[in-house]
Amino acid sequence: MVDVIYRSTSGEDSRVELTGPASLTTVLEEMEEQSLAQEGGRYTWLPTGFDPLDDILNGGLLPGQLMVIGGGYGVGKTIWGLQVARNVVCSDPKRAAIYVCYEHDRSHLLSRLLCLESAERGNDPDGGLTIRRLGQIAATGDPKVGLVSKLRKMPRYAPVLEQLDAYADRLILVKASGAHSNLDHIREWCHGMIESGPEQVLLVVDYLQKIPVDHRQLTAGQEETTYLTQNLKELAMATGAYVIALAASDRAGLQATRMRFDDLRGSSALQYEADIGIIFNNKFSIVSREHMVYNTSQAEAMRNWMIMTLEKNRAGRNAMDIEFPMDSAHFRIVPQGRFVRERLIDDRVTLQ
Repeated sequence: MVDVIYRSTSGEDSRVELTGPASLTTVLEEMEEQSLAQEGGRYTWLPTGFDPLDDILNGGLLPGQLMVIGGGYGVGKTIWGLQVARNVVCSDPKRAAIYVCYEHDRSHLLSRLLCLESAERGNDPDGGLTIRRLGQIAATGDPKVGLVSKLRKMPRYAPVLEQLDAYADRLILVKASGAHSNLDHIREWCHGMIESGPEQVLLVVDYLQKIPVDHRQLTAGQEETTYLTQNLKELAMATGAYVIALAASDRAGLQATRMRFDDLRGSSALQYEADIGIIFNNKFSIVSREHMVYNTSQAEAMRNWMIMTLEKNRAGRNAMDIEFPMDSAHFRIVPQGRFVRERLIDDRVTLQ
């Protein structure tokens, strides 16, 4: 058999992407060349920083994988996505991340990171920074001194800024517009980060269905979500980036007692294209009634827990339920979780 290899001619990516057929002999040679060229990051897992999620994922995400995160409003999708981006750049100076957000501006995302970092330190007698506390600090003192400068001068919060400075150049916050920040812009931002030299790049899109689409680019009968999901997956595979896309639910999913992966808007495309699919639910909403009726205080405490259900995982185990404590005041999810022990509502098994 004669190998026919096509090299990408788009010029968008500094890494050469090979497409088309090749014999196994040729693929073995390509792998050897890539490892000699120090492209080992291509085979390196990227941990999210959440345990036992990373253990279930055999270490984290693989290059070229697309992870889709779904859930109702207010369950912690943005908190988790931004925290994962922070974890990635904080854990290794050779890693970088881009957070593309269609929901919040950059200043608000920075405020969330400040609250998160202060809580991560865990030594503030007042419990760390909150949005309210940041507003109080900004409104007091010299009006000619900005909030960041005030925080740097406060012994309690100066270490928080120092921690942010350690990865500030490797975490890019993008305020995207639902009117004109399309896939071409996302590709441009991703390629620009890759060309800056990090070994591993994480791209987080918050959220998928808000990316604007020119309907002239859609094929007959193709849905927007299908087009967006396929192109994000293609971007991940072409660049070796790790891609996480937060996704919105359809109307029926928002009304469901327990949201599932097929409740996401454009679910058929997401189910096929995603390498990893996770749904977030508040524990109080989906735990079986038998765990509530005899212990009301314990039931109320469940409101502060978020359950991740791993519904799809091409590289390992799935159908797993794990739970994490929520620290919503600091836009943080406690990274040490556990497997769910209680019975959960399931339309196929337990109805209440």
